[in-house]
Amino acid sequence: MSFQDDVAVAAQEGTVGVVWLIGDDLKCYYQYGDWAVDPTIPFDSWKNQKPSIDFGGDLKFTVITMTPERLISTNMGGQGHLIVARCPKWAGCVISWSPSTIQKDIAYATTARLAAKVA
Repeated sequence: MSFQDDVAVAAQEGTVGVVWLIGDDLKCYYQYGDWAVDPTIPFDSWKNQKPSIDFGGDLKFTVITMTPERLISTNMGGQGHLIVARCPKWAGCVISWSPSTIQKDIAYATTARLAAKVA
């Protein structure tokens, strides 16, 4: 299956609701789902090791885990999880949003699996 097919399956399962493929050049190469936020904000937070991802207003995600390969964050108000996973074979990352009903570890595993598909 292709990256896009895997994203569609994960979305159908309810594991992810929004997915972006962001290059290190900060260009968005792919988006699944409709969320009108700037996907470079979580990428910037990850690259600059910020303790939170702040989209402005009431939309803020607290970083739980941050390594060179991943960022796992959650919204303390129950608005879900935001995950960043480095693509091992491409200069960029997959960023996903998952609903709060999904465990953050499952959200990360799904996002990392998607990132591994990108070549």
